[in-house]
Amino acid sequence: MGSSFRRRAVHAGVALSLVALACGPKADDAAPPQTGQNPPQQVPQQQYPQQQYPQPQAYPPQQPYPPQQQPYPPQQPRPSQPTPQPPQQAQRPLLPPLIGTAAMQNEVRSILAELLAALGQSNQARVRGIPLVFDPALEVNAYAGCDERGAPFLAGTEGLLEAVDALAQTKATDEIFGTRTYDAYTNAVVPELAKSDKGRAALPPGIIPQELGPDARRWSRARELFDEIIAFTFGHELGHHYLGHTGCANGQPMGPGPSFTQLGQLATALVPGVNQPNEIAADTAGAQNALDAGLVRRPSYRWSERGGFLLLDFFARLERGSAMNPFNPAGIFLRSHPNPGVRLPLVQLVAQNWYAQHPGVQ
Repeated sequence: MGSSFRRRAVHAGVALSLVALACGPKADDAAPPQTGQNPPQQVPQQQYPQQQYPQPQAYPPQQPYPPQQQPYPPQQPRPSQPTPQPPQQAQRPLLPPLIGTAAMQNEVRSILAELLAALGQSNQARVRGIPLVFDPALEVNAYAGCDERGAPFLAGTEGLLEAVDALAQTKATDEIFGTRTYDAYTNAVVPELAKSDKGRAALPPGIIPQELGPDARRWSRARELFDEIIAFTFGHELGHHYLGHTGCANGQPMGPGPSFTQLGQLATALVPGVNQPNEIAADTAGAQNALDAGLVRRPSYRWSERGGFLLLDFFARLERGSAMNPFNPAGIFLRSHPNPGVRLPLVQLVAQNWYAQHPGVQ
């Protein structure tokens, strides 16, 4: 998603400011402690490695007991009374892994359906039934456009799926095992992506330690993160359509979408000139859409702003890696979008406003 993509069918001339978008109206209309022989002890919280961005949900979920302001007096339990045990917190079910392009494409379609269902009636009416097509190109890209008949569509590249899969797998590994595989991944692929348009964002062999690869918790967490990143990505692209940036999503009957051959021609024609305000607006819409859809899907894993954080951090690293080569394709499409350093705090501000409107959501 991110809106840091080279291919967009957006129209310039939308004069939006960062603060007005972040703080303005939404783009979518719409146990008590146990006592025993000794004073109760606070269960220490496991120290996970520091994350660069906030984690709305820890994995696996394990919360400490609240600290006591005053200790309870010691009591002698009755001989027949068993020693109290702390309650067990229910954990999320383990999800099967996403293996292969077909599985990832089907997952994106499922996520898009949840995003559409979370939109308000007027926005939903404009994009209901919108086709999603997959571009075999290896660049990391997603875009919203209009086909040769003037019908809207959404597209994502094979490179995007590879990148999101790698981000999700490495971040999941680091969360659970305290490793630094995400850093190792970006250090390996960013120079290749910055050097040539033939570079690939797929996870290189050997980045995930062999002994950690088969862990079922790691695969389950990776799928949650994959979904969360994709939710922000295609929430952003949907926003381009119902915010009027493409001009072709007006509630008309939807077609099947362009073919692979047509996609290549359309993508070349869709590269925008100046689209910074539209990209900021789509970031706001995409973050809100992902948060709204995440709220609906509870008690399953709730999507949050984290998907945007992860994707934009990757683009920030890609931008830094492309700085020395102004003619690099990655640098060109990154410069057509707001700097990731600007977009990250924007997504954070949108999320803060959303949580203020939804008190009690953790």
